[in-house]
Amino acid sequence: MNASDTIFIKMSESDTWSPTSQVDSPNRAMSFGDGLFETMYWDGEKIRLFDFHLDRLRHGMEILDLSVSGLQEHSILQLLQSLNLHGEFRLRWTVFRTGGGKYTPESSDVVQLLQISDFHKAPAVKQTAIISENIRLSHHIFSSSKTLNGIPYVLANLERKRNGADEIILLDNQGNVAEAGAANIFWEKEGKVYTPSLESGCIAGVMRRSLIDFLEGSMIEFSQGLFSVEDLLEADSVWVSNVTGISLLGQIGFKLFQTELPDYLLAFYKNSL
Repeated sequence: MNASDTIFIKMSESDTWSPTSQVDSPNRAMSFGDGLFETMYWDGEKIRLFDFHLDRLRHGMEILDLSVSGLQEHSILQLLQSLNLHGEFRLRWTVFRTGGGKYTPESSDVVQLLQISDFHKAPAVKQTAIISENIRLSHHIFSSSKTLNGIPYVLANLERKRNGADEIILLDNQGNVAEAGAANIFWEKEGKVYTPSLESGCIAGVMRRSLIDFLEGSMIEFSQGLFSVEDLLEADSVWVSNVTGISLLGQIGFKLFQTELPDYLLAFYKNSL
């Protein structure tokens, strides 16, 4: 089996996953972006932080009035174990509403897709980062979920690419730091760690949640809230995190940062993941 090209589908009325090469269209994912997704990491034996992925997905489904009864998370684990996947893989779990209707749905049932592809670990350092001039995020009822509308991140990463940068930082409508192009952002200043709160419009990342749990259970001073670009640029070190790992930022604009992984992040990797 070539896992890089493998997609499985689970219909709302089914208890099993089936291989597929195509999805019926039109569908509500294509027409309205009416769904959610999770990007997950398979380490060869388990899905890392799977409970956090489930919590975020269930929360988003409740907001979108999607039925959670068909999730059956054990069925995903059984599927992956049956495939005898050796090594690391990237999993994309997509959930979207079935049925017709236009802006008024006719169903709360869901179709599920599981895409298995090669995993690429985050680089230890991203040398250059810029502040987006074009994209602003806003906080709303589903801003912390990973919906099927990724246009803000697509446009932000096109901006990053045009500028030849390795990372891009997004602000909210009030000019507060929100997140990176596909990751949450943290920084340290004089031994204290900071990260934007969900009120900035950032995604409720699973690595973000795990790291916050670790920091709050340690002796490290930590704060989440609404912070300005000036606050960020006063940092000693800055890093971004998502399911692929943690990357330190070498510089934002002309401001340089330390790029040695702090001891507590090494401990986080060792003890919490």
